[in-house]
Amino acid sequence: MNIRTPRWTAGRDGADLADPYLYTDETHLEMWRQARDAHPVAWTESELAGGFWSVVTHAEGSEVIRRATSFVSVLGMRLQANPAGVRAAAGRMLVVSDGAEHRRLRGVHQAWFNARSVATLVPTLGARIEDRLNALLERGTSFDAIAELTAEVPRWALFDLLGVPEEDQEGLARTMEAAFDDSDPGPAGEAARTAAHTQIFGRFGDLLDLRREEPGDDIVSALAEAAPDGVPLTDDEILLNCDGLMNGGLETTSHALAGALLVFARRPEVWRRLREDPGSIDAAVEETLRWTSPALHALRTAAEDAVLGDVRIAAGDRIAVWYPSCNRDERVFPDPDTFRLDRRPNPHIAFGGGPHYCIGATLTRLEVRCVLAAAVERIAEIELAGEPVRRPSNFLQGLSHLRIGLTPARRPGPRRPPADAGAGSKDTAPGSKEATPGSEEATSADLRIALPGTDADGGTVEVRSNQEVTFGRGPIDAPTDALDGAQVDIRVEDPAGEPVAGRIRAAEDGLWFITNLSRSRTYVVENEEGGGEYVCVPPGRLDMPVPFTHARISLPSSSGPAQLSVRAPSPANAYAADADPAEEPSPAFALDPRAKYFLVLVALCEPQLRTPATVAIPSTAEIVRRLSPLASWHGISPAAVNFHIEYIARHKLGVRNQQPSSGRSGGNWLRQAVVSTALRFRLVWTEHLALLPAAEAG
Repeated sequence: MNIRTPRWTAGRDGADLADPYLYTDETHLEMWRQARDAHPVAWTESELAGGFWSVVTHAEGSEVIRRATSFVSVLGMRLQANPAGVRAAAGRMLVVSDGAEHRRLRGVHQAWFNARSVATLVPTLGARIEDRLNALLERGTSFDAIAELTAEVPRWALFDLLGVPEEDQEGLARTMEAAFDDSDPGPAGEAARTAAHTQIFGRFGDLLDLRREEPGDDIVSALAEAAPDGVPLTDDEILLNCDGLMNGGLETTSHALAGALLVFARRPEVWRRLREDPGSIDAAVEETLRWTSPALHALRTAAEDAVLGDVRIAAGDRIAVWYPSCNRDERVFPDPDTFRLDRRPNPHIAFGGGPHYCIGATLTRLEVRCVLAAAVERIAEIELAGEPVRRPSNFLQGLSHLRIGLTPARRPGPRRPPADAGAGSKDTAPGSKEATPGSEEATSADLRIALPGTDADGGTVEVRSNQEVTFGRGPIDAPTDALDGAQVDIRVEDPAGEPVAGRIRAAEDGLWFITNLSRSRTYVVENEEGGGEYVCVPPGRLDMPVPFTHARISLPSSSGPAQLSVRAPSPANAYAADADPAEEPSPAFALDPRAKYFLVLVALCEPQLRTPATVAIPSTAEIVRRLSPLASWHGISPAAVNFHIEYIARHKLGVRNQQPSSGRSGGNWLRQAVVSTALRFRLVWTEHLALLPAAEAG
């Protein structure tokens, strides 16, 4: 007989850890603290869920979720799961699969949830969040933050990714709430949840049929076409995983956001600090995830006899890792019961770990960040307008109702010069502002900025030395043609953009600077004179110098990049007494455009010459294919291409060895160095692309 010790003793007598109503107040936090001190791993008896091991400390919890071969998911990932449902989904649903089956399923999902993919949601999602916050502030009354904000945000994002038609979204969201309503743990509640899941399967079955006839750019279409290892996914696999994505994607973000709002309402000084230092938003996101820990537990089953801490676990035993307790472990998190914006490092396991690390973690972080970024700009104070109501559940931790009121923040307009600075100057262009009060009046414009939708010969704003202009969408209710009312000098039509998105400042001798006041968008400034040169201006960057006299500024927007064209006068040059100013200057490196190596260099730089904002660098095989149509390059080998690249790097450009001392490059540093040097010194231009064979269509 296997005697399992130690036994769970923390909390009040008779408490059942599987009871969903145990988590409807905050007394369970004290229970977790007692358990961490008394027994990090303890056998737990439950009338509702049977016996299982409870793990409540960070070290042991992390070990369970990372030892995927010892502690498996295929036998169920939550307490009280329907056994028949688990058997039906095992090996076919991401969260209840292991090994090769899990890798196969994760592979077809991963591309949709990496950082680059979810970043494409930001313009639309950010605009919807800002519009919702603006509407709530304009209404001026208290509201249920979950019903009108936190539950909506993940729906907007996930329904977009899944391609759910707009007319079906509200009904599907209501059905999802019923499917994961744990308030009734009895047979009637189980029957209601099963019926709701059946409806979800039916809805996604209809959507799957539609996407097979009319594929779209969405997850359902991708799953319908996916064939990992040459084997297409079955309809059941697709529907099961859509159901799983809905569960994980809709609930966790909403609970995290609601928990953060509750903290900010109860501790207004934390909200004030976040507003004063928006650069701490990323830290606030991580602390929100640790503090709220929306997933209450993750279940595993021991596939073999194992030792966890000081406890022996038998094969077949179930293990529940209680995330909220692990994420408040005093051994890892100093002052764990305090929400701290300065918590670094913050190694929480709110998203689990190991092979089953939450596939939607990047999306959840982005959603929370978008809300916080929009809120700090608009909301001065958050006040409770009623007692929060916690959701009864042993699987997801969060609020079901949170009534709050919002105090709007005063939006600062762009900096204006003193009333007498440059006043009465008929030569000062409308919209430009003195950056240095009292500076002498200029006699000609240093910069000419073509307004969005025009060219350099159309509508322009002139900016003289030591002056600056602002750009952005201005306040939402400002008339388009009202310059003063818009509070910006250059109006960019983008509902998702910041009211004041940035500044452009002219200095002496043709120099100019750009400031990015966005909280989440990177601006790209391209050299329009060729060479593939560009600079990236990250969010919050102040006064970045721009070395281009003819430049195009690309501003990401919800309707495609908005562009500003900037023309600066050529800087003054000093020549030797016997020099001819018209003489062509010598290049930094002597290259022969007639040589074969030069063609290799052009092919290597081609992607960045054609699209300056890209970082793509072609492989050896791609260069071989690109040059093969040329008569002189028939039969060229990959080894020959590599020889030319090495020759350019070592003998023509003098590229220094940047390979890590370990000998592992971690990327093709030599190609990157060659391309960077060639473009930086303008050794190749867009005109050199004519040396290459015509690119194949498509």
